[in-house]
Amino acid sequence: MKVQRIFALMLVFFVLSTAAVVASSIWGDYKGFNIARLVVNDKTAEFGDSEVPPLIVEGKTVLPLRAVSDALQALVKWDNSNKTVSLYKPNVHMFFTTEVRKDSAIVPFGVVEEGKEADFIVFAQVDNLKTSINSVQVSVISPSGKSVVTPVVKSINESKESFWLKVPLYGVSFDESGTYVVKFAMKQDGASDYSVVSEKQIQSE
Repeated sequence: MKVQRIFALMLVFFVLSTAAVVASSIWGDYKGFNIARLVVNDKTAEFGDSEVPPLIVEGKTVLPLRAVSDALQALVKWDNSNKTVSLYKPNVHMFFTTEVRKDSAIVPFGVVEEGKEADFIVFAQVDNLKTSINSVQVSVISPSGKSVVTPVVKSINESKESFWLKVPLYGVSFDESGTYVVKFAMKQDGASDYSVVSEKQIQSE
């Protein structure tokens, strides 16, 4: 596959070894290339009509970079002038507490009774951040996939490689039984969207 053809597809590919393939794929084809299925943590990745799916090219499986970065919960930056893509994977550790005394967590929070409403604080420890960001966003998603609180945005005035951040969340409703997901996202300088770089679960039971 020539480099010019790859960029014509508007993809930066991550290449993996794969076995030789037959004439056609059971998953269909895209512009003459066999489609491969991508499964991340036992969940099949879905691609819309306007998106380029994983492809099998000359016996190799190539993945769209956005799918790879989302699966890795990494930040991606594309430099079109130099035709260079950069991936950044910061370490983000989160824990939750319902009470703080002198900036020390004293009541860990991870399980809540179904039907309850809770206020709690998200503490995030960030390190190995090798790119500049201007803000972070914290959201909470219910087991049915709904946002249960207005996402909280915190501006980052000075982007550092490592820092701590405290984000309070108020009036979070746990009306459903099951797993709620707290998502921590970052927006790079010059980017228009947030990218999720860490997730942590809260059980409602």
